[in-house]
Amino acid sequence: MYDYAEACPISKAASVLCERWTLQIIREMFMGATRFSEFQKYLPRLSPALLNTRLRTLEAQGIILRKRVPEKKGYEYQLTPAGNALKPVLGEFGKWGMNWVFQSMEGDQLNMAVIVRDFAVALDTEQLPSGQSVIQFNVQSDGDTDRKFIMVRDRAAQACDDNLGNEVDVYLTADLKTLYQVWYGEIGVNTACQQKLMKVVGAPVYTNNISRWLRTSQFAQHNPKHSP
Repeated sequence: MYDYAEACPISKAASVLCERWTLQIIREMFMGATRFSEFQKYLPRLSPALLNTRLRTLEAQGIILRKRVPEKKGYEYQLTPAGNALKPVLGEFGKWGMNWVFQSMEGDQLNMAVIVRDFAVALDTEQLPSGQSVIQFNVQSDGDTDRKFIMVRDRAAQACDDNLGNEVDVYLTADLKTLYQVWYGEIGVNTACQQKLMKVVGAPVYTNNISRWLRTSQFAQHNPKHSP
């Protein structure tokens, strides 16, 4: 950590939080990541060595807690009260970033696993039928189509790389950039469907109400390009 040698709470906080990748690691924990492999999956540009260093620093500062997983290999990482207190800080940080410096989304910045996970976390499961729902994302990128899934069970949504034999209830097809534009509010869900940028196939209870259950980023409304 860099020591600013100032008796200032902003400098003290910056010395802990402003190291490369630190805020992103904390962000991922608020999105549900608890295992080393999950951080690697959703932060693919972060090297394992640097990830390990950052996790150890956060643990030493009392922001996260590392606990061995009973009867499993490895550890889980949990936010402490100090870590949980950062949620509004990250929220305001994201609002500022969206409003003032979020200008473009380039191809190498887009990640299919991340965007489907983000939709899963934001999904309004109360707007879906009771019981189990399976949503299949057909994501078009660089001429190929890859599939990701969101499994909803007992009102809890989880992003999955594979569908283990469950019946798919709704198919959502779009290219990767369109999904990001919808997520960050640059294109409305219904508009994307009307303009055939996104195709949704399934029972009417899913297709007619997609804008109710497919929720977007908490920062979308702060996007200067926001489109209702």
